[in-house]
Amino acid sequence: MARKKSRVFTRAGLVREELAPFLVGLEPLLATFFPNRLVVLYAHLYPDKDGHFDREGIQDTLQYLADECRVLPLPEALKRLEEGKGLPRRAVAIIVDDATQKFFQFGHGLLSASGLPYTLAVVPGLIQGGGKEHLLARLMRIAGHPYWLPNQEMLERVLAWFGDEDSRERASFDTVFSKASALAEDALGELLEHIRALDHQFMTWEELKEVQTRDEVHFASHSMSHPQMRFAIRGWLEWELARSKALLEENLEVGVQSFVVPYGHPRQLTPAVSQALVKSGYRYAFLTRKGTVGTGTMRYTMPRLALEDEPWRLRVHTCPAVCSLIYPTRKGGEHMVGVAG
Repeated sequence: MARKKSRVFTRAGLVREELAPFLVGLEPLLATFFPNRLVVLYAHLYPDKDGHFDREGIQDTLQYLADECRVLPLPEALKRLEEGKGLPRRAVAIIVDDATQKFFQFGHGLLSASGLPYTLAVVPGLIQGGGKEHLLARLMRIAGHPYWLPNQEMLERVLAWFGDEDSRERASFDTVFSKASALAEDALGELLEHIRALDHQFMTWEELKEVQTRDEVHFASHSMSHPQMRFAIRGWLEWELARSKALLEENLEVGVQSFVVPYGHPRQLTPAVSQALVKSGYRYAFLTRKGTVGTGTMRYTMPRLALEDEPWRLRVHTCPAVCSLIYPTRKGGEHMVGVAG
């Protein structure tokens, strides 16, 4: 007889639809014992892979946030925590990832009409019109979203184009970046054709500036090419972080403090990436692990929760005191919010 699998209880397992009203009802009581913390919500606000876009659901979600939460600009919320000024009850900040054309066409109008402040995480290298850097960013997507071959096979295909058979076993994506950086723009275009490179459409600089004048929006870097950061080392890593920050600051005339880690999993934040974030001048980095942000949260492992979620779950997740109990955050070490450094 097969042994039954034992189920390990975790506090996160309490987040169930049947318990949601009880958990939401606990918020006022728990809030008297826990200091107000920040809930950072992430969204994409464009159709899913099947083309479905829940316009009414998103409108309802944004209205709920406007009515029941205190939505703050992300830089303001983080500054309040840094300075020990505290946060209002049910404080929320919104980050929209990617800044694609689909977001501009579908979700932006809803978000703009809501009047809620938000931060847009931009991938500057994939904005068309960037010349050779744009082609290079399209190439380095072999380290990110799967092409028609897995990441490692795409890497080998690129190296085969270079004809560098001797170094293929020890090669990395950084090797590809170094070799491709030395190519002329025409040759780089030929390489992209060889690998059938993706060319997804992202918002233009003109569209970003238009949004900037219309909305209460701030900007964060989402890297140059949206790779899996765990692959990134040396010169390629510096380009992904420092160059994306510089392009945003130059083109939009803003200061950029935050880096939104592509794919968001903690494994993407290697020691090399963490060190490069500090060197590149970022103060914060955001993942997609669950939790809330407060004094003592690690600056470079900031948690986020999904905005595009089931309504009952979102209501639980916008109760910071409840989330603080359910998703305890790791403390200690260097670079904590509210601590100089």
